[in-house]
Amino acid sequence: MTCRGCPLWMRSEYHLYKGDGSIFRDNAGDAWVNPYKTEYWDYLLDVSKAAGDIGFDEIQYDYIRFCTERGVNEVVYDEADTLGRDKISIITELVNYLSEELKKEGLFVSCDVFGTIIGSSIDANSVGQSYTQMADALDYICPMIYPSHYASGNFGVEHPDLQPYDTILGALKLSERELSNSYIEGSNQAVVRPWLQAFTASYLGSGNYMEYGPEAIRAQIQAVYDAGYDEWILWDAAVSYDYDAFLSEEEAAEEQAAIEESRAVLEAQREFESQVQEETFPSELQNALEGDGLSESDEAILSQDGPIVTYESESAGGL
Repeated sequence: MTCRGCPLWMRSEYHLYKGDGSIFRDNAGDAWVNPYKTEYWDYLLDVSKAAGDIGFDEIQYDYIRFCTERGVNEVVYDEADTLGRDKISIITELVNYLSEELKKEGLFVSCDVFGTIIGSSIDANSVGQSYTQMADALDYICPMIYPSHYASGNFGVEHPDLQPYDTILGALKLSERELSNSYIEGSNQAVVRPWLQAFTASYLGSGNYMEYGPEAIRAQIQAVYDAGYDEWILWDAAVSYDYDAFLSEEEAAEEQAAIEESRAVLEAQREFESQVQEETFPSELQNALEGDGLSESDEAILSQDGPIVTYESESAGGL
C-alpha cells in the first residue's frame, strides 16, 4: 500500500526491495530509500532550501550512502533505475546535484563520509562514497575517523583506540595525500572537517579501548592541527560532552599562535623539499664517461640504489 500524502522518502515505491518482493529492513527495522530513485532527490533539496530560508547558512548531510547492514546483499536494483551506474556514480551524481542547487541559494554544503573510504576502494564501493569525487563537489567534507572504528594495524597502530593522536594523524595524512593527488589547479576542493571521537568504545573489550576524556580528545584535536587542518567536530551519541576538553579564550589564543608558528615551519620545509632535484643519472658522471656506456655491473648498482638526489646549494646552505 502506498501513502500518496506522505513525503517521498516514506512512500514504499522508493524503498529498497529484496528479490522476493519484500521491503529490505535493517537491524532496527527501518526501510531505506533507494538512491537510484532520482525522483526523491528534489524532496531532499526542498527540505534543505527550507532550512536555508529560516536562517541556516550550511546544509550538512549525515550521510548520503548505501546501506551496508546484514542482508543488504539480497536487495535487487532495477536496470531501468540504475542505467548502468554503479554505487559511487549515483551517490556522486546526487551530491553534485544537491550541491549545485544549494550553492545557487548562497548555502554552504557539507557531507559526512566513512573514514575508511580514504584509501580503501573496497569500502568506497560498498557505501558508494568516493572521497575525492565528493570533495570536488562539496564545500566541506567530514570524514568520521573515530579511532575505535579502525582495525588493529591501521596506520601502523596496534590498537587504534588506545592511540588517538597517532590514529587521527595517520588518517588525515592519508586524506591529505589522496586529495593532493587528485587536485586540479583552479578547481574546487572541499575543506576537510573531520569528526573526532568523544565517546568511550567499551564494546571493543578489555585491553582494546580507553576512556575518552579531555586528554584523549585534546590529543585528537592536536593531531588535526599537526596534519595541517584547522577544523573538527566532536561526536558522542549520548550527547555527554566533557567540557574540560575545551580551551578558555586565553588558552585558545596561545594555541592559535603555536599553530601559526608550526605552520610557518612546515611551509618552509615544503619549499625546501620542492627544490630537491632528482636525477636518475648525474650530468657530472655523464660528462666523465664522454659518451661511453656503463658496464652491466655499474648499471645494476645504479638500479639497486635508485635515483641520486642532489640539493640546490643555496637552499641547503642554511639548514
